[in-house]
Amino acid sequence: MLKMRRILSFISLCIFLTVCTGCANIKGAGQENSGIEGSGEAGEGLEERADGEQAEDRIQSEAGNGSQNGNDTQSEAKSREEDETQSGAEGQNEDETQSGAEGQNGNETQSGVEGQNGNETQSGAESQNENEIQSEAGNGSEGGIGTDGQQEANAAAEKLINMEFTDVEPITVYTTANVNVRLAPSTEGEILQKASRGTVYEKDGEGDGWSRISIEGKSYYIKSDYLREKKAPGEGGGHLIAIDAGHQSKANTDKEPLGPGSSEMKMKVSGGTRGTTTGLYEYELTLTVSQKLKAELESRGYEVYMVRESHDVDISNSQRAQMAYDSGAEVFVRIHANGSENSAANGAMTICPTAQNPYVAGLYADSRRLSDTVLDGLTASTGCKKERVWETDTMSGINWSMIPVTIVEMGYMTNPEEDTRLADDGYQQLIAIGIADGIDSYFAAP
Repeated sequence: MLKMRRILSFISLCIFLTVCTGCANIKGAGQENSGIEGSGEAGEGLEERADGEQAEDRIQSEAGNGSQNGNDTQSEAKSREEDETQSGAEGQNEDETQSGAEGQNGNETQSGVEGQNGNETQSGAESQNENEIQSEAGNGSEGGIGTDGQQEANAAAEKLINMEFTDVEPITVYTTANVNVRLAPSTEGEILQKASRGTVYEKDGEGDGWSRISIEGKSYYIKSDYLREKKAPGEGGGHLIAIDAGHQSKANTDKEPLGPGSSEMKMKVSGGTRGTTTGLYEYELTLTVSQKLKAELESRGYEVYMVRESHDVDISNSQRAQMAYDSGAEVFVRIHANGSENSAANGAMTICPTAQNPYVAGLYADSRRLSDTVLDGLTASTGCKKERVWETDTMSGINWSMIPVTIVEMGYMTNPEEDTRLADDGYQQLIAIGIADGIDSYFAAP
């Protein structure tokens, strides 16, 4: 029994020891877990502190325009801060680092780098952009001028603005030479077209040596020196005929171009021939017949312009053609007499330009028709021999004409019989009648 009690006591002791050991283990384990959890909270605190410093770094970095110096300074400051914090100088060194390193480097970075680069960038970019905009605006303007075909208008606009033009009652004018029609009143103005001599325009303004003309409702400009007023036929309503009594009492041996722009020169006007039998001068005969022709035409309702009405004049062949056109005449009839070394030569002829005339080819058809009708009328009226219509480009009085023209060679003053007839008043009247008949036929044609 006693033995049984000892065994039970031993078992109870073992159980007690076991329970005590288990409690001790449980308490130790709780303390260990509590320490680990504390360490975890401390780790989380360090992580938050690190994140906060990184955020501060980012803020300072942004404030410093992303400067590497600012980040480096902050990094160095943190290192010093951690070292000096352990030595007890954390607060002081933190302030010094922040105000010294961060402030100095940050400010230098911000003012030096950001300010300098920022200003340079802004100034450079703005300047560059402004220049580019101005350049593009200039290029755009040049592009617009080329597209619209108005290069010259811009160049002449300033001159046009400064030039005072006087409006005039619209009048009909014509060009006295081959001239340029310009978009602006300046020799620098763009040329719209080249107008040939005798081109007709309407003039409605003038100023500073330029005339303003109208073409299809738009204004253009021609030098006034090359324009003259074109007169319309008179109030009588009939056709206006220009008559030129050939030659003059004294020849002008000076030279003038054979035609507009010609390098070939010819005597301005000669004294003409003389009757070998009567001694009558050609310039006398031509004026006498021209005056009779004037009277005959006026009796038929024509209007007549006489290039000369006396012997004492000095008018070149080109000037005579100009005067005929200035008068507003529709045709130009030039009265002459012929001469030849062959005293047997006789008869009447007329002269006109060729179809290939380098100066007045456009007048060929009408000039030829006028020459035909006048020669037919003259020979029919007088009964003289009909020679021919001579087509030639050697006559300056024809080459300078701007209206249909014919030269009438009434007969040969070197032929004794014809010279005598040409000096006769009655025969002269027949010549005048015949020429007038030819003019009638010319205008009667459709």
